[in-house]
Amino acid sequence: MNPTTVAHLRLSALRRTYTDYELLRGRDEYGHECWQARLRVEITQAMRDAGIVEVVQRSDYISLAYELHRQAVTLHPFRVVHLNPRPRAHAL
Repeated sequence: MNPTTVAHLRLSALRRTYTDYELLRGRDEYGHECWQARLRVEITQAMRDAGIVEVVQRSDYISLAYELHRQAVTLHPFRVVHLNPRPRAHAL
């Protein structure tokens, strides 16, 4: 498989696993590949205090997947309260 196919498969897997996030793969302002996840719900102050961030951006799949797992574990206790969805963001 070529690298683009592998990247698309990885992006698809992340989208199935982390449904609370809008996931994108693209280029940053310097032309480097980047992977980005935007939380689809509004963040409360309590969520911020717990360490949840609205946007996670990393240079590769592995580091993004690691941080998304960490964020998902932190977000989990907040799932019992009603989370307000945010509008979809645009691509990178």
